[in-house]
Amino acid sequence: MSRPDQQEPIVFELVERSGPDGGTDHGDAGPGGSSGRRPHRLPRLPRVPRRTWLVAAAAVAVVVLGVTAVDLVRDHRRAELMRTSPIGVASLDDPPAKAWTVPFDVAAPDGDQLFMDQQQLLTMDGLLVVPPGTTRGVVQDVGTGAINPAPVGFEDVVAVNPGSGEVAWRVPLGGNPVCGPSGYDASVSADELVCVQGPADAREVLTIAADGGTRTRAADLADGEQIFPGPDGTAVRVVRTGTAAEEVVCDLGACTPSVLTEGRDVRVVAEDAVSGDERWTSTVEFAPADTINCQRVGNEFEQGSVDADQVTVYTSAASVTVDGCGIWGALSMRGVRLDLASDAGAEVEIDAGTGMPTRGWVTELGPDLFAVEYDPMRTVVVDGAGKVQRTLDGWLRGGNVSPDAPDDLWFVTTRSGGHGFVAVREDGSVAWKDLNSQSVLLVGRDVVVADRGSRVVGLARDTGEQVWSWESGDMAGMSRYRALTDGETVVLEHLRQVGSGSGLLVALDLGTGEQVWDAPLAGSAVAVDGHVVEVGPEGLAGLG
Repeated sequence: MSRPDQQEPIVFELVERSGPDGGTDHGDAGPGGSSGRRPHRLPRLPRVPRRTWLVAAAAVAVVVLGVTAVDLVRDHRRAELMRTSPIGVASLDDPPAKAWTVPFDVAAPDGDQLFMDQQQLLTMDGLLVVPPGTTRGVVQDVGTGAINPAPVGFEDVVAVNPGSGEVAWRVPLGGNPVCGPSGYDASVSADELVCVQGPADAREVLTIAADGGTRTRAADLADGEQIFPGPDGTAVRVVRTGTAAEEVVCDLGACTPSVLTEGRDVRVVAEDAVSGDERWTSTVEFAPADTINCQRVGNEFEQGSVDADQVTVYTSAASVTVDGCGIWGALSMRGVRLDLASDAGAEVEIDAGTGMPTRGWVTELGPDLFAVEYDPMRTVVVDGAGKVQRTLDGWLRGGNVSPDAPDDLWFVTTRSGGHGFVAVREDGSVAWKDLNSQSVLLVGRDVVVADRGSRVVGLARDTGEQVWSWESGDMAGMSRYRALTDGETVVLEHLRQVGSGSGLLVALDLGTGEQVWDAPLAGSAVAVDGHVVEVGPEGLAGLG
């Protein structure tokens, strides 16, 4: 028995009508009719009931609507997938138009001054959250050349709906606030934002939930302790331990001794931001350091005195970096030193200058996956427990990965000049090479988009073969800063290399490289929950 929505095919049969003499009746005689022959007429189709025609038309409509419905479902699923990515946009079919604006409490200086935006951002439950205090710009006075820090942005923590521009909530902070985790491109997502605020002798830890709810507690710092926000709802407490460093004398930029060979270690404690309960503790050991790198930096970037005990903490999405005089270390949220990770079974390398274990540069690849890069050009991929997942001959490239792209290739550069990269399979074999590109702009589902200076090329993901190329003479004085995608289109963000001025968004078809549209850009563009938000010198704008 056939399904009720399937229609049987309609078959038309040509039938000839017999005349009175048994022959074929071709119709009435024509004018004159004396020849006895009847003119030919086109055969008539059988009369089809009106109901049958309606059923046939309905069947065609069902097929068309079915195809359309499948496309709509596919587009919806793709848009929802893109919302999960810090570079994903629901749709880039049309050039963006400004749909809403939220002005900063303090706008950037006017165009006669040099302003370099360093706005911290994060996402919380689909909202764009902008912390205060960490909004720092560098302003250079054109007349005097003096360079000074200038606070720009909101005075509170502000959460904005990226679709409507509605301010979901604002949380005011006390003096000298520092908040984390956050980043410059809205790529960091968190369930809680931790802020440390107040005077040095009475610091408080403030935890802000995704709905704007807050909880506050006193930091209760001991002598010499500092506290900083951490990821995953933590606060990070640091203090120097051991014997004090040797005395240093500086005069006219020269310090004696020129190298600090002795100094104090740093004890690092991660604690629950709300309760203060300890989660883990670790120690970052002192390593010999050039004395000039241990000088204080004043508000006007003047040379200051040496502070051998200086230390600070930088918070990323899933790790913290401890930095200071003779101190550098990256730790996972399990308290493991990531910068000391090495190949399984390999001897720990010793730095010839410091006599300490060689430290790698740590990059977060995911919630619990990190790349530790060493010279000469080697990368160790580890998890948060420090367990080595694989070793790569080169440095990783291509952080912008579309959420619909397979994860079976790693892109690494093996040349010290930085140009070119190799696509490496999971088993370590080389799939293909590109020795001409400067960087990987986007790893897409079918195409890898690479920067070749004046040109952008699309390379087939499985073979590396060039499938398209795009270039424009309108990009003079601009550099490519960020890529966004909806899975079908890639948008390249071009910003001015020197001075101020508007940038440009350029949309290219991922399959053909054809330019779809371009649009001016006042600041920088980020993707939040599938929407494009412009972060400019005067505030935020939704580009719908």
